[in-house]
Amino acid sequence: MMAKIWDALEKISRDDIVALERRCLEQIQEDVLYAVRNDAKLRAVATTKNYEEFKNIVDSAHLTPLSASDKQNAKTKHRIWNSAAKSE
Repeated sequence: MMAKIWDALEKISRDDIVALERRCLEQIQEDVLYAVRNDAKLRAVATTKNYEEFKNIVDSAHLTPLSASDKQNAKTKHRIWNSAAKSE
């Protein structure tokens, strides 16, 4: 019995392990996103007035707000977003 198990383990390649690790990490990310969205749904049910508000809360549940340091360190701080305004 143990010989069969050992033979099966020897057939597992490095690529198999990498693929398994990737699948596990993807599944963990999906589970975390599911939990975050589910929590947002439960909060939104009690606080929203219409479906559009509910949907917006659930759709943006995975986003995190920018901190003050994020805003200060942004590479786009002095970028002119409206290139037409620059030419005037």
